Amino acid sequence: MKSDGQSPILFYDGECGLCSRSVRFLMKRDRADALKYAPIQGETAKIYLSPTLREQLSTVIYYRPCPSDEGNRQRLLRSEAILSALIDTGSAWRWPARIARCLPRSWRDVFYNWVARNRHRFFPKGSCPLPDSAERTKLLP
Repeated sequence: MKSDGQSPILFYDGECGLCSRSVRFLMKRDRADALKYAPIQGETAKIYLSPTLREQLSTVIYYRPCPSDEGNRQRLLRSEAILSALIDTGSAWRWPARIARCLPRSWRDVFYNWVARNRHRFFPKGSCPLPDSAERTKLLP
């Protein structure tokens, strides 16, 4: 599946158990099917991300259409990426995400970085079930 160029794309570490669980969590809450997902190690990432960003496997990257500038896209990283993706799902989780965005990004990213450093210990590779057919339609190569 290719991106339509307009859908937001969340890039994640495709070999991380926590990242895979997070993607599944977002998929289940994204009732409008607005978001697409792609591993940082995949082909889609080669199109949208610089080589430097593709090496940062502990960083979630969110590309979404820029609301104020049609045709351009915002690139959001770490906690801002996660919270913006939650908001864009339109689920009830958008409200806690909006509240969390009131905290300074530097504070949020301290927590994000701690989780990122410890993610393989808490969620080992292969600890997640394979996506079902409905979830696969949202995954980009």
